[in-house]
Amino acid sequence: MHQHRTVNPESDAIQDMAEGCGESVIGSSRVGGIVGSVRERMALLGEKRSYLETIARNLSDEQEQVVIATNTARRKSQAAFDNLEISSETMQVSALELHDLIALIQGLGEDVKRFANAMADVVTASQTIDSIARSTNMLALNAAIEAERAGPAGATFAVVAAEVKKLAQDTRQVTDRISTTMHSLGTEASRFVSQVERGVDQSRSAQRHFETIDAAIKQAGAMVRDVATQTDAIAESSAGVRSDTGELCDNLFVFMEDVAGCSSHLDDALGQTVALEALSNVVFNKLLHTGLSHRDNPFVELAIDTCDEIRGIIETAIDDGSLAMEDVFDREYKPRSEPNIERFDNRFNQFADDRIRPILNRFWGEDTQTYGAVISNQDGYLPTHITARSHAPTGDAQHDTAHCRNRMIVLDRTTREALAHRADRYYAGVYRFEPVAGEGSILRNIFVPLWIKGQYWGNFELAYIR
Repeated sequence: MHQHRTVNPESDAIQDMAEGCGESVIGSSRVGGIVGSVRERMALLGEKRSYLETIARNLSDEQEQVVIATNTARRKSQAAFDNLEISSETMQVSALELHDLIALIQGLGEDVKRFANAMADVVTASQTIDSIARSTNMLALNAAIEAERAGPAGATFAVVAAEVKKLAQDTRQVTDRISTTMHSLGTEASRFVSQVERGVDQSRSAQRHFETIDAAIKQAGAMVRDVATQTDAIAESSAGVRSDTGELCDNLFVFMEDVAGCSSHLDDALGQTVALEALSNVVFNKLLHTGLSHRDNPFVELAIDTCDEIRGIIETAIDDGSLAMEDVFDREYKPRSEPNIERFDNRFNQFADDRIRPILNRFWGEDTQTYGAVISNQDGYLPTHITARSHAPTGDAQHDTAHCRNRMIVLDRTTREALAHRADRYYAGVYRFEPVAGEGSILRNIFVPLWIKGQYWGNFELAYIR
């Protein structure tokens, strides 16, 4: 078994240099992650720039419309208040005229009553005359009888008696017509008095309604006046908001220009950080190959030994015929068609799950100093993974990305660097592992090339945090 070369440091300064180099790589990775995250947010903000500018312009236009509408409402409120004032004055005049009309009608009713009383007196007098006519008629009848007894001597008296009788009859006829006429007049007068009384009652009711309407008009006028006052306040506030909105839009446009400039600077900073991280990784990798970093050396030896163990298991299975060489190197990936995640199957999966996953599980848990381990081929394909990251997908993207990483293809920058160092015994690197956005760790990794029967398959990767 190939042993990693270790060198005893001559002083603490050498060990401190090794630690400082590792920490610089970690710091570069952390800064790169932060800058990258900020850059993504700035890029997202830049993508929303046109949308925000449109919203700002629409807000300004809408605020202008609010000011116009408020001013219009203020003018209409004032016009409504003026109309209500005029209506109130008209109602008051109408109420006074109605009051005079009621008084006039009441006076007319009293006149009709007096007229009815006078007609009653006429009827009484007519009845008296009728009584006198009846008596006169009886006297004329008696006089005619006596004139008949007197013979020729009473002829003249008989003529007078006949005339008196005729006068009495004519008088009775006249008094009968008077009585009939007075009765009709009395009936009409009674009906007229009743109508006048109803008219007076209705007029008084109308007067009360006029008073109610006038009070309602005054109340409506007060409400309109309050509305006008509130409208004035709204108009003033709207004007202030319009001014603030315009200033906000101006500041927003300036801010968006600054965002665009900052994004450019962030791109430069990210590029320089990535370059620094890459350079630090080169130094870190070379330093570990010197064997001077005694804190990292145990993990290097552990990674080499474990990779040799995995290679031995695979080659033994090939030798005894339980595993075909072409299955180990199968690169025809069949999509699993799972929602929100891309995973693939190949012919090496079952063997890797059964025989290699138990080895990977050694490096996961609270009782180990390592963060995890995995094998990936030249395409970055993970035929298996530790059990904690080989769950069945649930459809939730955040959960599946963190816990369903087996059978994924992950070919990041650090993995590409490790693939490029296939001729070395191992490659050491530092990178930010972020299975879920916003949740990540800075990991040190040892990549050991996995050669099967003299053919390069990929790498065994051991991750740890120091």
